[in-house]
Amino acid sequence: MAGIIAVARQRKQDSRERLLAAGVTTFCEKGYISVSVDDIAAAAGVSRVTFYRHFGGKADLAIEIFTRAAAAAMPSLLRIGRSDFRDRTVIADWIAALFAADRANGRLLRVFTHATIDETSFTLRAQELISELILQLGATIPAFNVHADRPEERRKWLEAWLLLYEILDQSNHAALDSGVAADPLVVEILTDRFVAFVNSYSPF
Repeated sequence: MAGIIAVARQRKQDSRERLLAAGVTTFCEKGYISVSVDDIAAAAGVSRVTFYRHFGGKADLAIEIFTRAAAAAMPSLLRIGRSDFRDRTVIADWIAALFAADRANGRLLRVFTHATIDETSFTLRAQELISELILQLGATIPAFNVHADRPEERRKWLEAWLLLYEILDQSNHAALDSGVAADPLVVEILTDRFVAFVNSYSPF
């Protein structure tokens, strides 16, 4: 009996993974907005019913793809906390590396951008990433050791949130060749802002 249950669970997991892989492929090929649940199910080789056993809709699937991508990117985002985060050159190299990584994933970023426009739930999940990043950076960088729910720290937390949002947002824009983000001076400006923020709240 236990063996039968294990096989059933594995099959369910396999179909979920196929749907996620198919979602990435179809979203990148056709764009988020034009892709339907039927398109994803067909690409995964499963039925529409099977799709809805795993996901409430294509937004739910896109959110899981984003969550996995964010988890994969987190070590790179947190690397500055294990480096000399007061050194301007180190910070500039870190931001430039984030820009380069986003350029390498430009097609998927375009999908996330469209999903953010089209889905409120996706926007909220993307915003949660920045809060998670503040929390984890706060373990190694004193300036980020702030909490949104403490009135005396609210302003610092908002400054941290806006700083990280701007870095991530401009990195996304650079990957999509949008706006001024492709200008090399943007990395310099973001570096200066990061240095100023870290030093403003440094205990040293």
